[in-house]
Amino acid sequence: MKYNEIPTLTKELAEIESIDVYFAQQFCTSGRQNNEIWFMLLIALSFVQRKGHTCLDLRFLASQTLFDSEEETLKGYAFGDLNTLLHACTSAISDHDLQSVMMLDDTRLFTRRYWKFEQQICNALASRTHKNVLDDTQYQKLKSLWPLMFNTERNKGQDWQQVATAAALVQNFTIINGGPGTGKTYTVTRLLLALKQCFGLDLNIQLAAPTGKAAQRMNESVGAALEKLRSTVDNNLISSVSADALTLHRLLGIQRFGVQTLKGPDSPLPCDVLIVDEASMIDTALMARLVRALKPGCKLILVGDADQLPAVESGSVLESLISLQKAGTASEPVQQHLNKLCPHLPELESVDSQYVSLDFVRTLTISQRFKGALSRVATCIKNDQAEQAWQGCPEFSDADMTNFLHNEQTFTLPESYFCEVSEKLIHACFSSLKNIDQTPQQVLQVLTQCKWLTPVRKGPSGVDALNQRVEKTLFQAAANQEYYPGRPIMVVENNYAQHLFNGDTGVIWPDSKGQLLAWFETADGVRAVSLSRLPKVETVFAMTVHKSQGSEFSQVLIFLPEATTSQMSSLLSRELLYTGITRAKRGCILVGSKTSFEKMVATQVQRHSGLAQLFHDFCN
Repeated sequence: MKYNEIPTLTKELAEIESIDVYFAQQFCTSGRQNNEIWFMLLIALSFVQRKGHTCLDLRFLASQTLFDSEEETLKGYAFGDLNTLLHACTSAISDHDLQSVMMLDDTRLFTRRYWKFEQQICNALASRTHKNVLDDTQYQKLKSLWPLMFNTERNKGQDWQQVATAAALVQNFTIINGGPGTGKTYTVTRLLLALKQCFGLDLNIQLAAPTGKAAQRMNESVGAALEKLRSTVDNNLISSVSADALTLHRLLGIQRFGVQTLKGPDSPLPCDVLIVDEASMIDTALMARLVRALKPGCKLILVGDADQLPAVESGSVLESLISLQKAGTASEPVQQHLNKLCPHLPELESVDSQYVSLDFVRTLTISQRFKGALSRVATCIKNDQAEQAWQGCPEFSDADMTNFLHNEQTFTLPESYFCEVSEKLIHACFSSLKNIDQTPQQVLQVLTQCKWLTPVRKGPSGVDALNQRVEKTLFQAAANQEYYPGRPIMVVENNYAQHLFNGDTGVIWPDSKGQLLAWFETADGVRAVSLSRLPKVETVFAMTVHKSQGSEFSQVLIFLPEATTSQMSSLLSRELLYTGITRAKRGCILVGSKTSFEKMVATQVQRHSGLAQLFHDFCN
């Protein structure tokens, strides 16, 4: 394609960016590559990768018109049928120069980089799907521990937490999937003890999470759960378990702005077991780097909620692997193991022979904590029941302001009414941050009481405008200062020297001498960081739903803006709404219209990837 033809072709395309055109130009230069269809396929590939897909699936592109916009009167581009698209790809990629950078796998067009990532993930995980056999001594040890951790009386109902714990002992790859309150921490804590009991106290188990906040929460929740068991379980066993979770970037040794890792095939992680929380946040590139760093035989256990938002970067590894599950089933080796260790549990349905290698997913279904109005609304959202969800949310009123922080209801609040009562809400949510008599630890606890969540950064319902609104109302005298007492902050870049990582949250507060410092929670209490040594931070009275993953708050306000562009429409999804509402432990206010709410529930994130099919084919 001649360079002077590109402006004519691209001027009719909506939503594409300069990087898409640049990408297409690099691989559409001469010979058989030089044609309009191939150029537009490259534009589409770059576009979908920016949207989180790892590949361009030609089946979904065939005979479709993309990049059109009625609002901008742009006609877009009409793609041909599947055969036409496949012919354009195979013809272009037959060029030797392209074979090192592009890959057509069935009907999926990849950059070879992402194709390799998926191959590496598949190979590493599939090699861990075989079942291990425990000896009689190990069963004896486990049977002495089991009644101290679980109910071992016969029951007609299934105990999925026991099933997940037991199954993970004989597998080198397990996913523990479940929504809020279904007992993921409960299960992981007991699995940690069972692993140590079965394989020895010197077994090296490492906990990890994608963000600093998620790692901190994992430390706190696992540590607290272990303490609860200290009165019933042997103290030496409890003490052998470390709840020191690291971020994946720190674990792998990924430096700021870098993609290279200190840990890899030539320098693997020393752990025998790696348990990763909030696994829905792991993108394809990071997962590939993680599995490359595992030593042979290392158990990998992913914990998360597949209904939450997928990773910010390309890929949705957890969702792809969860899609392979045969719920409530077990292969014969796993069932035999369960019969030995948990004879009190009902037998699971036998899995078809073709799925024997795919029974690594254990989904926890019964919520022990997340109940009431929040649970009902979240379940309706997850099940695409917008009308039932909205009907279950009364409209917020002045009377509900009185005891707001103790609210256990999910309310709706029209945006126009929010503008009227915003000052009252700001005082109800954040005025405790002005109580100068509090200790830093008390103020950090105040930050967990309420958070405003929004899908966007810009606009009247964006993070910037909402934070400015709160500052203007509560901290007007100090709002022009960079730091002031009560300013909640989030670290937005890793700083290994200060042990602060992207996603860590804290507060600006004076010490006993009145000096302003940044305070952060630790496993042992709180620690202070000098403002001069603080990495880049942002104010977080309000934060994006994406940044809130891995956090919990007693109350949340979730803003539901109207979609003004097709790009924004795809952002306002069911997964985003579900993730936002499940950050709340007690109550929630949905700020926006029923129309916006219904559109979000109807919009589901669908990321194209070859991982699920590849993994299925590899295992069978």
